[in-house]
Formats: sequence, structure tokens, C-alpha cells
Amino acid sequence: MFGILSFSLFAVPMALGLIHGWSYLLWITILGLLLLAWRKVAFCVASHQKRIDLTGKAVFITGCDTGFGHSLALRLFHLGFTVFATCLFPDGEGAQSLRQEAGTSHCLHVFKLDVTQDQDVADAKDFLLKNLPENGLWGLVNNACLAPFGQLESFEEIKKIIDVNALGSIRTTLKLLPLIKKSQEQYRDVIFLFFLGHLIFMSSISAFIGFGSASYSLSKILLEKFGEHLSAELKKSGVKVSLIEPGNYAPATNILKTHNLEKYWNKFDDDETKASYSKEYLQFFANKVDKILKNGKHDSKEVIDAIIDALVNQEPKRRYLVATFKEKCLVYAFCYLPASLLELFLCSY
Repeated sequence: MFGILSFSLFAVPMALGLIHGWSYLLWITILGLLLLAWRKVAFCVASHQKRIDLTGKAVFITGCDTGFGHSLALRLFHLGFTVFATCLFPDGEGAQSLRQEAGTSHCLHVFKLDVTQDQDVADAKDFLLKNLPENGLWGLVNNACLAPFGQLESFEEIKKIIDVNALGSIRTTLKLLPLIKKSQEQYRDVIFLFFLGHLIFMSSISAFIGFGSASYSLSKILLEKFGEHLSAELKKSGVKVSLIEPGNYAPATNILKTHNLEKYWNKFDDDETKASYSKEYLQFFANKVDKILKNGKHDSKEVIDAIIDALVNQEPKRRYLVATFKEKCLVYAFCYLPASLLELFLCSY
């Protein structure tokens, strides 16, 4: 006992001396990193303990032709979910691939949905009502998305991007949300409220980082705000809302392809619009886009894992920022740095 007391009397002043000056910042940084690591471990343990039983759960996914939606539909199907995978092109390669994977199973339904068309969404709801399993609709994943080349966008292009990426998700959610609520009413007496359904919105770090296409960023900002307000509105009902915010996964999803600059330039017949730009500038921008595409991730597993966690976790995160360390730093920089510094950064990027 005396030895421990002597050690404490010696060690405490020594430790206090170490944290003076610049060493104080070092210790604070180390403490912060330890706290972040502890939070990560605690969340992983809690997530593992709060996973739901997947039996009989149905999930509706938009935009399953390619990319995240296609991969997610396959993963959920193999996990035991009943999957309603909608495609813009029901006879396309992506849809045919899903049907081939399903075989004779009735747990993977593939059908047409254009999220910009009210009638298509109404038809999708009718199809759900006829084919839902006994437990009803557990989750909705709003994934349908378009990504333009950026710069020199026409007003019609901007409207189309917002209609698909933001209004399409809102249109689908408002139509199918009553099914998610209704499917849980029969279980209210036997389960807790946090067992209710899940709504997932595919956002992006572009909602925070102002680089590239203005219409794409705007559409993701709309989704962010809609998701935030919807989450507060549905809190009492127990329906969980999560926003998935991937970084650069363009190579994995093939959502943004390299463009033929000449073809892109010639589609604008308005000489006044052309005069406000130059081919040299657009070529410079295109080169930056190509560089970003090449540096993106080729495997979407991390994003799919985040979506699945949001679906099967009783207490999912509000936001899943699935990005590299550099991309996360950029997000925080855009959120907290002064506008003047951000403008200097964008000009040099």
C-alpha cells in the first residue's frame, strides 16, 4: 500500500509536468483518438447485440439496374429478406441478372419503376400489396439516382436530376410509408416501438462538399433535409430514418462516366451559353473529373454494409458517412471552415 502511495505521489506531478506547453495538445489528441476508438468499438458491440430476426422481412429498393441498388438487392436476397427490386429498364441487363439469380424463388421480385412518374409509383404499391409476405413491408431504400457530368448544365437537366434524386425519393416514400406503418400495427402489443420499419435515403458527401455538379449536390441537400425532418416526424411512431453518405465510389457504381467533350459541347445550341465558357475550361474540368473517377473505390461493400446495418439494427445511426479519411476531413472542413478559405481551396483543387 505504501509503495502504491509513493508511486502516486511521484507519478502525478511528473504527469502534470508532461502536459505543459505543446505536449498538452499531444495528450489531448491522443485522448480524443482513444475516445473515438472506444465509441467505435462500443457501437460495433451494440450493433451486434441489437440485430433483428430477418425472417419474413420485406425491403423495397429503387434503382436496382446497376450500382448500389443491384448489389444491395443480391445481398439482402441471400440474407433471407424478401426483396422488391425495382429497375428503370425491366428488360435490361441488370434486371435480367437479378431474375437469373432469383431462379424459382419468390423472395426476389424484379419489376419496373420510374420514380419520376406518379403512375409508376402507384403501380408499384399495388404490386406490393399483392405480393407482400405476412409481416408486411419492413424497409424502403431510396437509391434511384442520376449523376450529371457537371458544369454547363441546362435548366432541363437540373430539373431532371432533382426530380430523380430528390423528388423521386420523396414521391416513393410518401406513397409507401403507410405500408410500413400498417405492417407493424398488428405487432404493437408484442414488440417494442423500436422494432418498427426503416427508411433509407442514399445521400452523398456532395451534400456537404461544393465541387462538381450543382444539381447533384442540390438534390442530395434536399434529401438530407427531408430525411432530417421526416426522422423527427416519425420518432413517436418508431420508424427509423437513416441517411447513407458515400464518398467517391464512382468506379464501383459506374454512375459517372467519362464524357466525349465535343459531343457535350455541341449539345448546346445557345451561342450565348457557349460564349460564357470555353472548351479549354471544360477540358480542364473534364480532366479533373477523370482523375476523380480513377481515384475512387472499386468495391461498394462498405456502402452495402452500412445500408444493411441501417436496416437490421434496432437503433441505426441517423447518418452513415462511408468515406475515406481524406473525404471525411473535407466534409468537416466544408462544414466548419470560413467561406474565404473554402473558396481558396476550391480554386486550387
